[in-house]
Amino acid sequence: MSVEPVDMAATTDMAAATMANWMSDVCGLTPLHRLTLPGSHDTCAYTVEDSLAKTQNASLAVQLARGVRVLDIRCRHAGDVFHINHQRIALGLMFDDVIATCAAFFAQHPGECIVMSVKDECGDENGTRSFAQTFMSYVERYAEHVDWYLGDTIPRLGDVRGAIVLLRRFASDAPMGIDLSAWPDNATFDIDRPGACFAIQDEYRVPVEASIDYKLGRIEALLARTGHLTGERWVVNFCSGTGMGANPRRVACGGVRPDRRGINDMMVERLATHDGACGTVMLDFCEHADWALVRELEARNAVMHRSEARC
Repeated sequence: MSVEPVDMAATTDMAAATMANWMSDVCGLTPLHRLTLPGSHDTCAYTVEDSLAKTQNASLAVQLARGVRVLDIRCRHAGDVFHINHQRIALGLMFDDVIATCAAFFAQHPGECIVMSVKDECGDENGTRSFAQTFMSYVERYAEHVDWYLGDTIPRLGDVRGAIVLLRRFASDAPMGIDLSAWPDNATFDIDRPGACFAIQDEYRVPVEASIDYKLGRIEALLARTGHLTGERWVVNFCSGTGMGANPRRVACGGVRPDRRGINDMMVERLATHDGACGTVMLDFCEHADWALVRELEARNAVMHRSEARC
């Protein structure tokens, strides 16, 4: 089990240190769905240069150090182990590496929590057990290194500090984490379960650069409802998008034409006129413009920054 090296230049300055610990000052009575949580879409797709597969530049270790708290982990289940993939593209990492990096982060920042969506990306291959059984084997194997929250209701932050909260995007015969396995393709949808209701926008198809404006409209439509929804639902809003004429970098960071801005810059501008929580916002190329959108999202939690003794 290897731990990714942390970019020391990114983690030693004061701003980065603040982002690494931002949850530590948030009231522990706050349910996770009431926080604004920066997340990374297809978190580990920074190891490839395929323009349609690459979604991040920063490693998992650096993403965590810079404030990202929701991870999108895609697993190919082969030979009873989890390989980290983007669809059928191997990313050169194993689930062991993901757990090790999270454990190393918690060792330095025990007041934080990580929300991890674990998705069955490719189905079962050459194995003797189910995806769910292999997942539990990792939980048990690394129990001394990292704690998991496997409850099926949305927890309060104080109950999951130093733990990974599972959002389950795979089948399981037994209760295991918050069940999001009924996830439709390319849609805006609700999932209703006792103690864990969600409103999710994951309309990722952006066929050409001209479609970026449509994608922004879908993000804004859910953002406009978020203030009313967060009392009862966990809002998850994906800023990511891709297509043959608009790869993830173009969608997130801007197109070939100088007047074609990307989602990340437009969202920073949009949030200047948006009051209140934003829910969980999933980003491609989180580091764009010196992590500007991640920093803007984290700042939304300032009203909840008070000591646990007073909340």
